Amino acid sequence: MSRRARAACLAAVLSVAGVPAHGQTLVETLVASADPQPFSSDDLLWMEVQVDGQQAADTMDVYASRSGVFVPIAQFARVLDLAIAAYPAQRRAEGWVLSPERKVVIDMATGTATVNGKTIAFGPDQAALYEDDLYVRVDLLEQLLPLRVKANVSAQLLSVSPTEPLPFQQRRAREQRRSELGGQPAASAVKRIETPYRLFTPPAFDVNIGGQISRDGADQSESFDVRAAGDLLYGTVQAFVGSNEKGEISDARLTWERKDPDGRALGALGGTRAGLGDVFTPSMAIGASSAGGRGLFYTSAPLDNLDISTPLDIRGELALGEEVELYVNEVLQASRASAVQGRYEFLDVPLTVGLNTIRLVFYGSQGQIREEVRRINFGAGQLERGQVAVRLGIVEQDLAVIDLGRRLETREVGAPRIVAMVDYGLTTGLTVSAGLARYSPVGGEARSAGSLGLRGSLGGWAVQGDLAGDDEGGRAASASVAGRPFGVSLVGQHSEYRDGFVDETRPFGVREDVALVRATDLRADGQVTIRKLALPLSVTLQRAERTDGSSLLASEVRTSAPIGRYFVSTNLAYEQERSSTISLERLTGGVDLATLVAAKIQLRGGFSYEIHPSPTVEAAYASADYQLSEAVALRLSVIHALGPQGTTTLQGSGLYRASRFDLALNAGYDTSTQEWRLGVQLGFGFGYDPFAGRYRMTRPGVSSGGAVAFNAFVDANGDGVRQPDEAPAPKVVVDTPSGAVVTGADGRAVALGLGDAPRAQIRVTTEGVDDPYLLGSASALEVVPRPGRMVQIDYPLQISGELELSVKLRRPDGVERSLSALAVDLVPEGGGASVAGRSDHGGILYFEGVRPGAYDVRLAPEQASLGLVLAAPLRVVIPAGGGFVRGGAIVVVVAKETVS
Repeated sequence: MSRRARAACLAAVLSVAGVPAHGQTLVETLVASADPQPFSSDDLLWMEVQVDGQQAADTMDVYASRSGVFVPIAQFARVLDLAIAAYPAQRRAEGWVLSPERKVVIDMATGTATVNGKTIAFGPDQAALYEDDLYVRVDLLEQLLPLRVKANVSAQLLSVSPTEPLPFQQRRAREQRRSELGGQPAASAVKRIETPYRLFTPPAFDVNIGGQISRDGADQSESFDVRAAGDLLYGTVQAFVGSNEKGEISDARLTWERKDPDGRALGALGGTRAGLGDVFTPSMAIGASSAGGRGLFYTSAPLDNLDISTPLDIRGELALGEEVELYVNEVLQASRASAVQGRYEFLDVPLTVGLNTIRLVFYGSQGQIREEVRRINFGAGQLERGQVAVRLGIVEQDLAVIDLGRRLETREVGAPRIVAMVDYGLTTGLTVSAGLARYSPVGGEARSAGSLGLRGSLGGWAVQGDLAGDDEGGRAASASVAGRPFGVSLVGQHSEYRDGFVDETRPFGVREDVALVRATDLRADGQVTIRKLALPLSVTLQRAERTDGSSLLASEVRTSAPIGRYFVSTNLAYEQERSSTISLERLTGGVDLATLVAAKIQLRGGFSYEIHPSPTVEAAYASADYQLSEAVALRLSVIHALGPQGTTTLQGSGLYRASRFDLALNAGYDTSTQEWRLGVQLGFGFGYDPFAGRYRMTRPGVSSGGAVAFNAFVDANGDGVRQPDEAPAPKVVVDTPSGAVVTGADGRAVALGLGDAPRAQIRVTTEGVDDPYLLGSASALEVVPRPGRMVQIDYPLQISGELELSVKLRRPDGVERSLSALAVDLVPEGGGASVAGRSDHGGILYFEGVRPGAYDVRLAPEQASLGLVLAAPLRVVIPAGGGFVRGGAIVVVVAKETVS
């Protein structure tokens, strides 16, 4: 008997039994889909779907029987955002994959599938119609779609490995690229907190006072430094006064500055940064380098983007006794152990092609640790067509606004230094750059120089070329290239010099008495995997030739990585110098490591060594930091230096961190001279408390960078302003670049140490708040931090709701059944970001953290091509008081025009 005959016979029996016609139609469909049936309802499994190790769906209906594992093609397509739909009435599924030209048709009537024009025959044990979907066995699924599938029945896990990027993977990749370029995915949009300059804001102060006594009295010292910063005359004023070891004022600085990463620093004149006072000139691509002095500075170039021929110079405030380490993409590159005029300075910082993470780790003399993080895009430096970027600096070099008579013997103090650079976008792929400078190089006469260059891209590589000349007859040419082949960042630069041209931007191999003939720099940054351990590698190679025939070659390999409980940094360096009279070679290295013991003890240690010409350990150190309590910490360290005057130094310090100051006692003992030293250091700050309306004594660091005063509250009336009767919101976590703070019982918290980067992002987490229905206004905030400026952020929390919806598929006969893996958006009636969700295996949708208001329910755009539409519009309302809402059913039908 045929399938149709069996269905007719069964329908007649049901008619006699009084079953209505629409029930007979349902039976016909079930009979039609049940012969032959390679699985039964007892074979149902709810499997998690993972794509390349990432969860794509928590559950999906899968049937596992003796015949194999069967996947519902339409439900699976909804999970992966593929345009394939099932049509049980026509006994087929059809759609396309990745592009409309790559059509997929599965025809149960003929037992064939067509994929991109290719016909595939399948047997009755490889596919079946069941409950309004077409189930295919995984081996057939792999022939139909560009992926590999592994089904683990015991673990209830379906692992998918695409052979081509799928639509949702491409979307995630685009969001990731936007995030790496400084943007954010739509789901985590950043809210900008505006901080306009004021005529005056109460300045912040930092004070460090230190003193030392020794056994023989030879090393008696007393020193101090004072910093102040705040808004004045609609700009930021920074002031510094520091002493020598005799307690006499030896350094002073004063700067007025405006900064705006969006290019409005000087209003109609534009600019991203501009300043007066003790400032620094910009660096040319070839010729004059950056130098400080009293004068003015202006730039309209992006603050977080650099081209491959412009060096990155990082400067900032360094407190008395503080040390700083520089990490580039988590690889230790350099460190500074003492301040110069109260500042640290890292010149020509090595970068990789693309986005770079610059991490500055500061170590106080008593064990305090703080971090500043910046991100720099490094590449071709191309501008949009018609866009102009200007960099200008005019200073009296090495001469301060407040001249205390301190002189550097390296070059002519007070000589004028003028550097001007202009970049212009000729096309979207080509930028022209020109520069003029008047400068006095070390050991040389004052000169004027000009340069002209091009920046562009060629075959995925950033390329640059520059020509330069000066009024002394010197000439120079430089070519640079950068790219990322096979995931490895490669940066190369070669320069040629004639007739005594002085290029301050290439200090490697320079001597006062001899000029360069040529110089080459190569740098490679990548990652190698050794026994499942991923090691970031940074390799540099430098070579210089001088006019006297001598040459200098240097290379270095650096890596930093966590190994077990240890974070290890190591480097290996080779140097070679040759001339007509000498030939020197040296191979050296160093190792630094750190680890935590029992969460309260941190151990650090390291050593430096020489391999050639004489293998030896040059120096070694070890330190232990023990956190006795939140306020008290101890540090013990030993430093051993080898060589003819080898010595061992023992040091110990105790730190008391009060809420308003840091106090430390230091002791040291030299075993070779049997001398001891005792010291004391006190650090504190004065910051204006915007909540209390008065100054408060704080721990140090309030003036060296931006700060945030965070005010979290329950916004009962929805106006965004905290009213006297509105409740505070304690336990809100405010994560800043300098660490996390938590709001107290009054809903308030202060975070210091945001630094002076172009932008600082703040992440807000409300998961610890006692009321689960309280929802924050934004999870990501962005501020432009400025030294001494306390940014007040009012953070209203609103009552939210949880929404439950069911999803039903209505068949042509009017029967409805639950539909899983359907992506749905809640669109706010008043506009704003939609809320996305996906139905589970039972056809249930849960939305958490939904703000009060009315929402239209719509199918997600990426599933518009699946042939499903809403049977009727649906609107849901979350009441002002929040809570749990059961919103009813979303009913979808198959669009008539999509049915063959």
